[in-house]
Formats: sequence, structure tokens, C-alpha cells
Amino acid sequence: MVPAISNKKFIILARVNEYKMRDKNPHIPFTPDEIADAAVECEAAGAAIIHFHARTPDGGKCYDPEVYLEIARKIRERTSLIIDSTLGQNTIKGDEARSAHIVKMGEDPDARADMAAIDVGSTNLDVYDYETKQFETTDHTYVNTVKTTMFLAERMHANGIRPHLSCWTIPFLRQTDALLDMGVFKEPGFIQLCFCEGGIVGGHRCTTDEAMAYIRAMPTSKKVEWTCNCKEGNLLPAATLAMELGGHISIGIGDYEYPELGYPTNGQLVKFFADLARGYGRPIATPAEAREMLGLPAQEKRITRAA
Repeated sequence: MVPAISNKKFIILARVNEYKMRDKNPHIPFTPDEIADAAVECEAAGAAIIHFHARTPDGGKCYDPEVYLEIARKIRERTSLIIDSTLGQNTIKGDEARSAHIVKMGEDPDARADMAAIDVGSTNLDVYDYETKQFETTDHTYVNTVKTTMFLAERMHANGIRPHLSCWTIPFLRQTDALLDMGVFKEPGFIQLCFCEGGIVGGHRCTTDEAMAYIRAMPTSKKVEWTCNCKEGNLLPAATLAMELGGHISIGIGDYEYPELGYPTNGQLVKFFADLARGYGRPIATPAEAREMLGLPAQEKRITRAA
């Protein structure tokens, strides 16, 4: 059994938009300015890290590296948050294309991400509808070979960006352990345990039993910090275990709209979980404290916040 840890600093990563639209929650940020506004609100509420996807003004998917740079600059100008970029899942074809914005970010210190997500394995992303008893699609496979993972990790390290290790199932954790052992990933590893609801059957459900299965499979001979998120579902069952057992959370209305909380903003959602973590005896980590815990360099640039 993993020992309880009651006073370790608690890192909150805000997943502000993903590819969600505004049909349910109108607060999903699309534009660089909206994402930067969300970053300011999330930092004030207790977040230490921000994860975002570039979007078009009407909410479409955007792959333009210049838009990623604009978003990162605006966040850097207004907050001290650790910036965690996406690689776009397999909506972008080809390893070079998936990491093009990472290379561009590496060329500009004011727009360089601190971390970027690597999904350490492959799974199916087809959604099953239990009412109609049919899959919405039958060929949506998320493929990340070992070769791809090693290539993306090397590209990130070459550009001064730390891989953030997303694991959708326990085999992803086993591959993460092997790549940490090889030195492809540097310690301390930052592992994200991904839970799936809403008909996504290619990952673990967000229950305490399945969360414990993940936690028991965590690499034990490597230095790691772990966090958890939930696609299309409420993170609460896994989040409370993380609070009790020394983990962290990755939370945001980009993953799930949270009707239970009245369709909050990202900042309101962060505050809800930050208050809950304090109730578990977990002090909230500042961005500077999270940098130290994750082995990231201190932020050298002086931050000038907008009035």
C-alpha cells in the first residue's frame, strides 16, 4: 500500500481548453488572449502549471507554430506559471510535424515551453455510446511507437523542454519505467495518469479501485512525481487519492465541463480543488516550488504583470 503523505506540496496543472467547444461550458478559452486570461485566473486560484491547445478564433484546431508562440509569450508576460504544451495527439500526422512548434518554441526564450506532453504508448480512442449500443467511430487509434516516443523526447531535450509523461493504461507506465531506465526520460519524471469516461474505453475509468491499480504499478526505483487527469469525466475519485497519497492533479474544463459545479471557469475549478487539497493537509505549490519539485530550472525572466 502506498503510504499517506499529508503535508507534501500539492501541484495543480490547469488543462484549460483541449479541443472542447462551448456548447456546454461557455468559458472554454480559444484565442491567445483568452488563454492568457485563463492563465492569470488559474494562477491566482492556485495553479502552478498551464496546459493548452492552440485554437482558431471560432474554436477549431490550430497547428500554426506562431500561434503557440503567441500564446506562450502572453502567458509568460502575465504569469509565473510553468508552461506545458501539447503535441496534438494524432490529429497531426508525422513526428516532425507534431513537434514543429516545440522546435520553434526552443528558438525563442520568451516563448519556450517548460514542458510538453508525450503519450508513452498506444491505445484506441473510439467512443462507445451505451444508449445506442454503438461506437461513434471504429478506427480511431492513437499510435505512439517506442521509436516515436524516443524521437519526441530527444527533440524536446534538444530544445530545453522537459517531457511530461502521459500514461493512459498500466502498460504505458511499464514503458515509462523502461525509458527512464534507459535515460531517454530524465529524472525526476513527471507522470500523468490519464483516466477516461464518457464512452472512451481505451483507458482506465476514474474510480478509486482503478486509480489504486495505477498507483501500485508506479515505477518505484525511479524518482518521479505523479499527477492525474480525467478525459470526459469528474476527476474527484482519483483526485482525493492523489491528495492522500502524495500525488498531484491536472484539472480543467478542457477535459470535462463540470456541470456538478455549475459549469465553472478554469479558475473557479482550480480553486475548488485547491480548497479541497488544503482540507487534506496539502499546501498548494507555487510555480517556483513546483519547478524545484519537478527538476525544472528557475524562471530567470522578471515577470511584469498587466494591471
